[in-house]
Amino acid sequence: MICAGHTGGHFFPTISCAEAFRISHPEVEVHILMNRMPEFAQEVARAGLFRIHLIPFSAFPPFFSLKLFGFLLEYSRAFWRTFHLLLNIKPQLVLGFGSYGSVPGVFCAAIFRIPILLHEQNALAGWANRFLATFAARVAVSFPETKGWFLKPKLIWTGYPLRPEFEGEIKSSQYRGDEGKRFTLLVFGGSQGSKRLNQIFLESLSAFSAEERAHFAVIHIVGNSDLNQWRQSYQNLGIVAEVNPFSSQIFEQYRRADLVIARAGAGTVFELAALGRAAILIPYPYAYAHQEANGAYLARQGAAQMICEKDLTAQKMKEAIAQLYANASERHQLEHNIKRLSKREAGHELVEIGWELICKKN
Repeated sequence: MICAGHTGGHFFPTISCAEAFRISHPEVEVHILMNRMPEFAQEVARAGLFRIHLIPFSAFPPFFSLKLFGFLLEYSRAFWRTFHLLLNIKPQLVLGFGSYGSVPGVFCAAIFRIPILLHEQNALAGWANRFLATFAARVAVSFPETKGWFLKPKLIWTGYPLRPEFEGEIKSSQYRGDEGKRFTLLVFGGSQGSKRLNQIFLESLSAFSAEERAHFAVIHIVGNSDLNQWRQSYQNLGIVAEVNPFSSQIFEQYRRADLVIARAGAGTVFELAALGRAAILIPYPYAYAHQEANGAYLARQGAAQMICEKDLTAQKMKEAIAQLYANASERHQLEHNIKRLSKREAGHELVEIGWELICKKN
């Protein structure tokens, strides 16, 4: 059983690992436990390859909130339902991918003494995995620097489980841009989109001259926004642009890009690494600042440029885009450095660690 939260950063590595289990051990039935079904997970649910169980509950409210009592009651019910689910399924391994959504499943596994394997996606470990690591047999991490948060005997650096389309060898020089005619910018703010990032990017393009803008093409994933309004904005600027809502099929957009402007979620970071793409990262500043830790790690490795959101202006973004557009050698150095961080077999390595724990238990 795999337990995870409902955001793309938790869901996509969960599916990657489930798929790796299905390929390596087709006799194994994989169950996925979540507290909410994200919209982009509907396709996976319809495919029916894995059993997905939903036990809904909300995020932890502030300590002195009036919602605290209701949350505790809801969480207690979720634990009770999870307890009975594990009692019925009797999983031989529970794999936790973090977030508050994984806590009931992993905690109940500890009660049943089921082997537990955790995976931490970010450079800064989340509170759920820090708490649950006490019960885990092994803790896998995506970033080498995450090691300091967990006991060394339990720790293993596996990297981040990527979607299957990212695991093949893609040369960084392939599939670039608009048939070589324009410099292609891919812009997105993660599974939830980002209004501020979207708006500042558009303002930064406005700061270029019409002659300069003619050299750019844009692929913009704007989230739940008015697509027609964005398309009209690009038309007014004279920029060739594709504007799309969020899509889990982002591989094609990645491989067409010369430069990526995005948040610094773990999934984004390691997808960029797999394809060797130069990037300007604007970390999401909330959620215990884990994206800032991800972006800072890449910046220290010379693998990406980072602008903190509190420092973000249209002028700064324009300058960063202009610098990497004009300086191909600097852009190629970022591509080379980020590709060194890629570990393509992370999903399969997690499967083998999990299988060892199952065999050891039996």
